[in-house]
Amino acid sequence: MLIDEIRPGKDFSIDFGSLGPRFARAAAFLRSADLSSLAPGRTEIDGDDVFVSVQEYVQEEREAAYEAHDRYADIQLVLKGSERFRWGCGTAGAPQGDFRKVTGVGRFVEFTLRENQFVIFFPGEAHAPGLPADGPALCRKAVVKVRVND
Repeated sequence: MLIDEIRPGKDFSIDFGSLGPRFARAAAFLRSADLSSLAPGRTEIDGDDVFVSVQEYVQEEREAAYEAHDRYADIQLVLKGSERFRWGCGTAGAPQGDFRKVTGVGRFVEFTLRENQFVIFFPGEAHAPGLPADGPALCRKAVVKVRVND
C-alpha cells in the first residue's frame, strides 16, 4: 500500500516509473486529465492494461467489507468529499473475475483520504473502501486499475 496526493505543479512523492510502464501511464493520466469532468463509469487509458472507473455514491455507515484483487492494482483517488479505508490481512475467498472477498481480518490499519489524495493497493492486499469519514456524505472518486499480473 502506498499513499500520495495530487498537488498542482508538484510531482508525486512516489516514483511511478519504478513500478513499471503501466504505472507510469497511470501517473501521466493523473497528472494531465481533467478528472472533475470525467463521467461516472469506465474510461480507457491503455485498453485493459490501465483504465479508470469514476464512481459517485453516498457513503453510509456499514460493516467494513474487505476485498483483494489478483491481477490489478487499485489507485483509489478521492475527487470530492472524503473516504475512510481499512487495510489488513485475512483469508481470500474464491475468485470472481479479479475480485476476491476477504474474511477473517483481525488487525487492520484505518485511514481517511481527503480530496486529491490517493492510495495504491497492490494485488493480494486486503482493503475495505467506501467507509464514511464524517457520517453519511457524497463521495466521488476515481479508481485507476493497473494490470500487474497477466
